[in-house]
Amino acid sequence: MIRRIFAPIAVLALLAATPQPPLALSLRFARTSFDLLDPVGIQLIVDNPSESRRDVAFASPNEYSITIYRGNKAIWHSAQVSTARAAPLGGTHARNIAPGASIFVTYVWSALAGDGASPAQGRYRVVADFEGVGAHLRAERSLRFIAPLAPSAVAALPVGSVATIAGRLDPDRDSVSAAGHSLQLSRIVRGIAAGRCIVVRGQVTAMRGVRGFDVSRSAPLRADGRAHDCAPVAAPHRRRSR
Repeated sequence: MIRRIFAPIAVLALLAATPQPPLALSLRFARTSFDLLDPVGIQLIVDNPSESRRDVAFASPNEYSITIYRGNKAIWHSAQVSTARAAPLGGTHARNIAPGASIFVTYVWSALAGDGASPAQGRYRVVADFEGVGAHLRAERSLRFIAPLAPSAVAALPVGSVATIAGRLDPDRDSVSAAGHSLQLSRIVRGIAAGRCIVVRGQVTAMRGVRGFDVSRSAPLRADGRAHDCAPVAAPHRRRSR
């Protein structure tokens, strides 16, 4: 009789003592190829493989951090508070993680480096850290910025289409030029010196048969020591996702 009573209790104690399977972190983007100056939505996906919800403690207000690398060089990182330090007053808190894979956060990166310039075309590595106490997780994934278009390519684009154009900022700072072609911009680009290689993002316009460009964003273009990074392509190209 005693054995029958204590057998279920022993099973429950064993289950309680069994360690829960570890959480896992992954990254997801809407696509893996982006135009320059096209903001990138970065989703942090936390996978809880157990069948019950789990509380995860954090020793600071920051629950995650994201860093963007070109090669081994970090070009941008989000604000981060080290969990190795003493947590600020009221900083310790917990988040309840549901079973299965769920979106922990969606962070929209402006697609600008830490110095305010646009990264050059090429492949980049996104590294995210989940800063849980006893559950420090890391995930990484690559993305690619495709080459910007040259001013001459606007002639082949439909009016109203969105594109990113690169070229040298003309002295009046209201047009960009490359390979002997110039493109009139909708406004003066302020805060960037004339003669610099820049990228502008916006819509193709037409007035009385003359193509122009309605600028929504602009930034200097990081050459990263390689001249070809500042050279736009002369024909529209298709974005490839995978």
